[in-house]
Amino acid sequence: MDGPQLSVAFPRPGRALWSVLIAMAALGIVTALLSTWGGGASVVFSWLVYYPSHALWQPWRLLTSGLLTSPESWGHLLFALVGLYFLGAPLEKRWGAWRFVRFLALSVILGNLTTMLVERLFGDAVPERFHPAFVFGPAAAITAIAVAWAREYSDSTVQLFMVLPIRGRVLLWITIGFCVLDLVYPAGMPEGVVAPFGGLVAGLLFGGSPSLARTTWLHLRLALLRRQSTTVRVDDMLSRKAPRRPRPGAPPLRVVPGGLEEVLKKRTPPKDKRYLN
Repeated sequence: MDGPQLSVAFPRPGRALWSVLIAMAALGIVTALLSTWGGGASVVFSWLVYYPSHALWQPWRLLTSGLLTSPESWGHLLFALVGLYFLGAPLEKRWGAWRFVRFLALSVILGNLTTMLVERLFGDAVPERFHPAFVFGPAAAITAIAVAWAREYSDSTVQLFMVLPIRGRVLLWITIGFCVLDLVYPAGMPEGVVAPFGGLVAGLLFGGSPSLARTTWLHLRLALLRRQSTTVRVDDMLSRKAPRRPRPGAPPLRVVPGGLEEVLKKRTPPKDKRYLN
């Protein structure tokens, strides 16, 4: 029997997803209006985007850059909102708001750090689309959500591009394929073409119930507890005193049935009935 179906039936997001969608939509509209009316969008971007070439002395940029979309393309904003809405709603319902928000934050951070790593390792040896001067966009978060949804609902169906029905396990490979295609084709992404790979890692590590990261952590804790318990048993055996040997000439120990009462009965002489009357 197939699992729960996900289609264009418009799922109900929770408070966490609604907050993310509203914040992203508001920033997208405001930056687009500022860009149209006189270039004021650059002020907002200068405070929220992430610069891979800079040191991590402004850590909020690792998160806020994931809420920005291109003010020159409405498609960038629409694609981000639709992807988060249809795939994020069932994940928030299954995980809860706190885990869902943590997952989004980790995916954006890993995407930005992946771009920074490429910039530090290769620099100008690779095209600029691999390490843009400034990074923004939710590509890493959307990639992570797609992978996580594919792991949670591998036997369920989703409407790809709201048209083509595919199963979760197929969506996983399609997501990986899109990440690889972004490396090949020269169309640049504001997030950097390697940022989705950070989201891919986040989805594989922290998606699923239980996630791979949690399973690995529990196995490590279990191995540590077993090692500690073995060490304690060995220490107890080494610290335990050897049994005392009986003295030479002492009577051998024997087990007396009946306990102390039987011993006292045998040692106490019987009473003379003549004196009892």
